[in-house]
Amino acid sequence: MSRKFLFLACIASLLQSCGEKSEAEKAEEERAGVREEKRKKAVEIYQTLAKEYPDDPRAGDAKKKAAALEAMAPKK
Repeated sequence: MSRKFLFLACIASLLQSCGEKSEAEKAEEERAGVREEKRKKAVEIYQTLAKEYPDDPRAGDAKKKAAALEAMAPKK
């Protein structure tokens, strides 16, 4: 009887873990989304600075930073 109980307990545990995401998982996904939006906005700002002020000595740095941030984008 104890083997059967252990087996059923394992199955129940597996089914429960396959269900909805925990609050911690949901929170981490939300934080990741916020980080991604901030990264995209920073890329946009650096690209705009480099485009609008191409003669500025820092334009090259802005392009490099934009490229580095784009390289950090999550792979799809």
